[in-house]
Amino acid sequence: MLFARRLSIWPTLPLNVHFRNDSGWLPFPLNDGGCRIFSRARHAIWHACRTLGLGSRDVVLVPAYHHGCEIEALIQAGVKIRYYELNELLEPDVKSLEQQLTSDVSVLYLIHYLGFPQDAKRWRQWCNENDLLLFEDAAQAFLSEIDGQPVGTFGHAGVFCLYKTYGIPDGGAVVTIVPPGRPTSELQWGGWRVFKRHVNWVAERSALIGSVHLFIKPFTKLLRRKKNHNPYKEFEMGDPFSPPLALTTKLLPKLVDETTAARRRENYQFLLDEHRLLVPRPFQTLPQGASPFAFPIESNDADAVLKKLRRYGIEGLLFWRNAHPSLPAEKFPFSMAFRNRVFAVPVHQELTTSELLQISEAVHKSIIGNHTIPIANDSYSSNPKNNRPLHSTR
Repeated sequence: MLFARRLSIWPTLPLNVHFRNDSGWLPFPLNDGGCRIFSRARHAIWHACRTLGLGSRDVVLVPAYHHGCEIEALIQAGVKIRYYELNELLEPDVKSLEQQLTSDVSVLYLIHYLGFPQDAKRWRQWCNENDLLLFEDAAQAFLSEIDGQPVGTFGHAGVFCLYKTYGIPDGGAVVTIVPPGRPTSELQWGGWRVFKRHVNWVAERSALIGSVHLFIKPFTKLLRRKKNHNPYKEFEMGDPFSPPLALTTKLLPKLVDETTAARRRENYQFLLDEHRLLVPRPFQTLPQGASPFAFPIESNDADAVLKKLRRYGIEGLLFWRNAHPSLPAEKFPFSMAFRNRVFAVPVHQELTTSELLQISEAVHKSIIGNHTIPIANDSYSSNPKNNRPLHSTR
């Protein structure tokens, strides 16, 4: 491992945040009187289902490409799950949706992947035509807009993961057509979790601290795995009535900034200009209203590339590797290909120009000599044409 600053897709928490004044700017949904904030977005999903009166007689159409915690939250809320496939642009596949439509289907669950807005206007109209509720999952799309209208305002419910955009330790927001109740569990302070995010900020600025962090983290991960062998632990619901940590509530108003989405777009565009051929098709064009969560890269051997990236200080993430256990994976080869082949590197607003250059150079050095077969939704797993390289990733 080289002597390098440690850069992660998660936004860090600057040391001086405690001395800042509140920004005075509240983006949607924080400026909505009906917005409720819980500790996690999965808690917000659970409450949205309860508030909308959904239960055991209701079926929710959910995408096969998902994290898993949202699926568990829906199941814990008492609804039934039915999966649909996506097309090559990671949009709901209309044919797949229509095959799943029955009289007990009540909700279309729409995910805005990596902060790139889906065509929510179209899907709201589709839901209206089919007498369904539209549930917008904007966990990765806080601050994203469609023609100036915030993502999450097109559906009957919208959920946001605040700590994916700012360096706070938790925070899941929800808005629904009928506001949910407020969290009622005991308030926790969150000092240790804030401290860890400060350490991450220092590790981004100091090669010494970054190298120590990169050296230690694999051992801490190994210890956690030994304590719990459950691969689905990350999906666990926890207490749905948990409020955000006290320090989250205190620090968030100091962190929100009108320039955040634009800075994320600038960082994304910088990497896109350098590495466009590595990017999956749905993310090769940056929409004006997007607030990118991370920069996606497609590789035949994602695990090997991630290991190489760590040598240069880049903590990439092969997110959503494990689908929820209720997914019949063999029926959804396209979504499974994304899980196995697409990982992400940072674009968050705390990155400096030199850090972006570090990321870009690390990507170049880590992927030279590898080849990528673009993911295509045409019997991907069985078509022999998909087994040959179509372009070099140089």
